[in-house]
Amino acid sequence: MKALAVSILVLGVAMASQDMAPTTGISHGGSESALTELDYFDVEALGASNRCVGVGFDGTYLWVTDGAESGGLGDNKIHIITVTSPHTLVGSYDQDNTSSWGLRDLCFDGTYMFGSEDNQVDYYDISTYAKAGMYYCYAVSPNRAQGWDGTYFYTGSFTNTVYQVTWDGVSGSTATYTTFSTAIANNGIYGAAYDAVNNCLWCSTASGDGMLYQIDMTGTLITSYSLSPESSTSGGCTMGPYEGLPNDQLWVLAQATPDGVYCWQVNDLALQPATWGAIKSMF
Repeated sequence: MKALAVSILVLGVAMASQDMAPTTGISHGGSESALTELDYFDVEALGASNRCVGVGFDGTYLWVTDGAESGGLGDNKIHIITVTSPHTLVGSYDQDNTSSWGLRDLCFDGTYMFGSEDNQVDYYDISTYAKAGMYYCYAVSPNRAQGWDGTYFYTGSFTNTVYQVTWDGVSGSTATYTTFSTAIANNGIYGAAYDAVNNCLWCSTASGDGMLYQIDMTGTLITSYSLSPESSTSGGCTMGPYEGLPNDQLWVLAQATPDGVYCWQVNDLALQPATWGAIKSMF
């Protein structure tokens, strides 16, 4: 049996493609049953409360936002967590005078981490974890989802509308916005993440049915996936690496019992030489 398994693995390596992911971007308007789960960790086991709402990746670490509302830790927090397993807590930091649930979803523009809060978006220094500035966004209140494609921000909240936001880069200024998409079937857009590989926007929802939406950059629905039961009610989402592989994968906060973060495969995982160690450990 072991020999057969090894043969299958070697055959897979010898083939031209190592496509382990479900096909995306073909069945417009359709729905796939599920994505492949690559990783998971319990945020509460690392010291967070069960009031976590957003997740972002700063190029090195994952950030998870934790609200004090309705029985949280007493103060709104940002938890800095290693992206590789075993996931460990680097540190927990107070958010800068945020109210209620504090920062929701997060996105990184290559310099700062942006977090949405009510009608404003704060941005933080990724080396000091201190607030560096903010801008106002009146597209929706609260600004929940937070994505960045290199030019525009994207946000959404308790409706099915995703907004495209233009900010002039000046702290304290007011951003402009337009409707980007109304293709999502659910009300409750809690996360947004731009996928440069597929040139699309992923939107996680908190409608209780675990639906994740893939939208092309014209605002048209590509397809949708069910993350249920692992993440029936999702918080924020972000693109990030998986185990050192170069292709970005989708990390989604699950508002569950306990709160946790899942990594879902949305791009091909090319087999790297270092992966052989993991393969050998299976046998």
